[in-house]
Amino acid sequence: MSRVDVDKLLADMNEGRLLSQQTFEGLDVEAYLDQRDASEFADEWMQAFERFAQSDVVEEEVLRASRELAFKRTIALAGDPELAGYVSDDIGLIGAALLQDEMQDSFVMQLLERYQQGTLPLR
Repeated sequence: MSRVDVDKLLADMNEGRLLSQQTFEGLDVEAYLDQRDASEFADEWMQAFERFAQSDVVEEEVLRASRELAFKRTIALAGDPELAGYVSDDIGLIGAALLQDEMQDSFVMQLLERYQQGTLPLR
């Protein structure tokens, strides 16, 4: 995993393979956000954030572009800015791990797999 993988993540979003209408179909946004905020998921997310998103890679242009696109696509498809922030943060965390060649992390890998499967992550 590397910069090439982050470029692919961005390309997948641009081409609608990641974050499509299917991702948000039938979603009860409030219930989903409540589940994400529960400590079981939120604690793991914060631990992953502390491992990967606290480095210089967060300043990489491709990571900024990926986060921005994730936010805009989520707003366009789901219409909820809070949800868009969460999705953008997820994509930023995944991208930071990819840039650091650290995709052995099971939590971040599960985040990526869920998005690739066309669903939102939740454990």
